[in-house]
Amino acid sequence: MKQLIVVADMEGASGIFEDNVKWLYNGEDEWRKYGRDCITSDVLAVCNAAVDFGIDDILLYDMHFAGNPEFNILLDKLPSCVRIFDVPDRCFDWRRIRGQAVQNPFGIITVGQHARYETADAYFEHTIQSPPIKNFFMNGLHIAEIGSAVLSFKGVPYLANIGCQASMQEALELSEDIICIPVKDKARGWKPSPQETYTLIYESTMKALKRAGKVKGVNLAPPYAFSMELCEGYEYDTNAEISWKGIVHEQIAEWTAPSLEIGLELFNDVRALLKRKA
Repeated sequence: MKQLIVVADMEGASGIFEDNVKWLYNGEDEWRKYGRDCITSDVLAVCNAAVDFGIDDILLYDMHFAGNPEFNILLDKLPSCVRIFDVPDRCFDWRRIRGQAVQNPFGIITVGQHARYETADAYFEHTIQSPPIKNFFMNGLHIAEIGSAVLSFKGVPYLANIGCQASMQEALELSEDIICIPVKDKARGWKPSPQETYTLIYESTMKALKRAGKVKGVNLAPPYAFSMELCEGYEYDTNAEISWKGIVHEQIAEWTAPSLEIGLELFNDVRALLKRKA
């Protein structure tokens, strides 16, 4: 069995720009009428290419607006071999997500991706949640949603990143082997529709799948060290008791973990300590 992991966000999807930002808001009328079709088109192009290539099992994680039970992607439009990761309300439970995949998936592809906070010429850039989060580091790697997903599948070949041109910076820092598939570019004013990018995504995904055997997985060696820096106007509760191995400063929290999955899980415990400055 060839299993492909597909991780989809939405800010980097085709056809979504600042002038139609409401297309991103899970539950809104604009999201239902237009936004969902945009990310569904991008994911469908990936899945159709995978099926035509010979992938027989696709595991999809719809990560946009995690914590909301309603999917952004119109699942009934996808091929029958696409399965959804079982996580409550689509929350970021990376250990549970990784545990549902086979030990050695064929590869991982990220779709609809955006850039990290304060990246130039980016659409809707943020680092998981910005504000309050400014920067997030794992063993010195500057990551956001792309890195969290890919490193949760460490060792699995990272085949392609699809999204805003600015998102390619983070993806390439994780692996220079990936195929970059931009679907919009603020720097040069390129704003194609999902209909215009479908074929581009399909053909580029097929190219990425065909060269998968030459692609190495993204790996980090233990020990696993994490740090999270806050934006101005936010701070950590430095007086709070913590049950994990780490230290909390006013603007930066640092922690270590025996695995990447546990370290990413502790991210939520660390985030619970932040607050607005008085």
